[in-house]
Amino acid sequence: MEIAVGSFSASVEILDSKMPTPATVQHLFDIQVKPDLMDDVVRAMRRDRDLTGLEVIRSKNGHVYGSAASSRCTMCREVAKSRCFLSSVSVVSKDRAHWTILGNDDSFRGLVKSLAGKKIPYELMLQKRLEDTDLLTTRQEQILAIAFERGYFDFPKKRGLKELAVETGIKTSTLAEILRRGQRKVLGEYLARRRMLHRDLLTDR
Repeated sequence: MEIAVGSFSASVEILDSKMPTPATVQHLFDIQVKPDLMDDVVRAMRRDRDLTGLEVIRSKNGHVYGSAASSRCTMCREVAKSRCFLSSVSVVSKDRAHWTILGNDDSFRGLVKSLAGKKIPYELMLQKRLEDTDLLTTRQEQILAIAFERGYFDFPKKRGLKELAVETGIKTSTLAEILRRGQRKVLGEYLARRRMLHRDLLTDR
C-alpha cells in the first residue's frame, strides 16, 4: 500500500489487520492527503496489482478510509500470525514504518523469534506495561467527538494531539491510542454495514 501512494505526500496509517488466507493480509487503513489528490491516490491504489478487494471512503477533509488485501508485506503476515494484537502502523517512508503492538511476554517473544527467523530487520523503540488508563473507556465516543469538532482529523490538522491532550486532561500517548482504536472501531463498523447492505442488494436482485 505504501508503494501505491509513495509518489504522493501522504500519511498512511494501518488501523487493523487480519489474515483471511495464509498468503494475504487484510488492512483497515486511513490515508491523509491533500483533498485535491484523493482521487489520484485511489486511482494509484486501484492500479496496484498487489492490492485486492479495495474499498474506500473519501472524506471532505483529506482522509481516504478503507480496506484492502495485500500479499506483499511480510511483516504484516508475521504480526497477523502471532498471538500479538496490532494496535496501529504508521508508514514513515517507503522502507520504514512505526508499529504499535500489544501482547504478553510469550507472544511478543514468539513474534521477535519469527522476525529473526525470516530475517526481517526491526528496531525496538519502546516496551512498556499497559496501564488501566491505556484501555478504552466509555469516554471514547466523547473524545472522538471532541477531536472531530476541533479539527484533529482535518488535513492539515487544525488542532494537534498535544493540544487535545491538554483539553481532555489525558496524557498524549493514551489519547493517541484511544483515537486510533476509535477510528478502527467506527470505520470497521461502517464498512461492515456497507458490505451487508451490498449483499442484501445483490440477493434481492
